[in-house]
Amino acid sequence: MLKAQESGQSSVKVSENQKYAHDVYARVLEIDNAFKTLNMSLEYLGKEKFDDSEFELSEHYAFHAENFLLRLTSVVDRCHLFAGTTVLLDKKRMERLGGNRYILDHMHENFPQTAEILEKLNNSVSQLRTSRNKVAHQEGFSTKNLIVIQAMESKEGDFLSEVSKVMEPEDIITLVREEISSDFKPVVKMQSLVSNLIDNLAPIYQQLGSNT
Repeated sequence: MLKAQESGQSSVKVSENQKYAHDVYARVLEIDNAFKTLNMSLEYLGKEKFDDSEFELSEHYAFHAENFLLRLTSVVDRCHLFAGTTVLLDKKRMERLGGNRYILDHMHENFPQTAEILEKLNNSVSQLRTSRNKVAHQEGFSTKNLIVIQAMESKEGDFLSEVSKVMEPEDIITLVREEISSDFKPVVKMQSLVSNLIDNLAPIYQQLGSNT
């Protein structure tokens, strides 16, 4: 395909096993890209300050937390698509509403070990689904401690001085970071489950890729 592109050809014939290998590899890349985005969000959520930014610290935390939550379930969705693509399920059915259930039902019936891994992936993010759905419905991300930071940043009244009598502002910021980090730990568990999924399906896509 690369040779064809270099020679200026607009199209190229590929074998079925080449197309299959491309589709499976593309699904793995989709999962990898989703993880990179999640880890990037976690990296920003670990920062103590954002130099040269016109936005408040609380706004950065809320933005990256929302981004993390919205993309979290995309890893699970892409894992289902990877599994379905590996066993040659119908692409249109996989990608429309109810596609995950279609894939999972097939796996339960034909590949129970794979189905078990997919179920574990679903369970690993279940505790964050409520927060994710709130963000998806425009409610935004917030916690009690994050609201305290926002109030301190407003510089209205004597709120900052009153808060300082109870806890140092820096300690509250640290508390917010630790709170978010603790809540978002499922991504760590997901990474090992995704590796298990890819390894579990390896005999199938390796065989099909060589025999198709």
